[in-house]
Amino acid sequence: MSDQKATRAAVAKTFREHKVQLRKGHWKIQGADVTWWIDLRADSPLPTAALGFEIGAWVAGAGPEPEGGATDCPLLADQPLGEDPVGQTTALLTLLRSVSTLAELDAAVDEDLLPDAYLDATLREILGR
Repeated sequence: MSDQKATRAAVAKTFREHKVQLRKGHWKIQGADVTWWIDLRADSPLPTAALGFEIGAWVAGAGPEPEGGATDCPLLADQPLGEDPVGQTTALLTLLRSVSTLAELDAAVDEDLLPDAYLDATLREILGR
C-alpha cells in the first residue's frame, strides 16, 4: 500500500480487530509481566513517507509507566512496515502477545525477535544481563 492514509487505516483496523486497546493515543498490549506499547510512525512529515512501528516494552521496576508510549520504554525497537500492512500488523501482534513474561522477554531478546532492540540499563539489570 503506497497511500499512507489507507495504510494507517488498515493498521488501525487490524489493531481493533485483534482487540488491542488505545491508551493515551498509543496501542497497548498488557501481558503477565510485560506491557507492550506500539506506535505507528512516519519516516518524515511527507504524506508519502515510509511507515514503521515503534515498539516498546515496559516491565514493573523499570520506572514509571510510560506517558509517551513506546519511546519512553526500557526496550525500544523499530520495525519498518512493508507492503502488507494487515499481515505484518497481525504477525507483530502475534509475536508481542507471545512475549508476556520476563522469561519470554529475555528469550525474545536472545533470539533477536526484535532486531536491533535497545535495552536500557534498568531492563538489562532486571533481566540479569
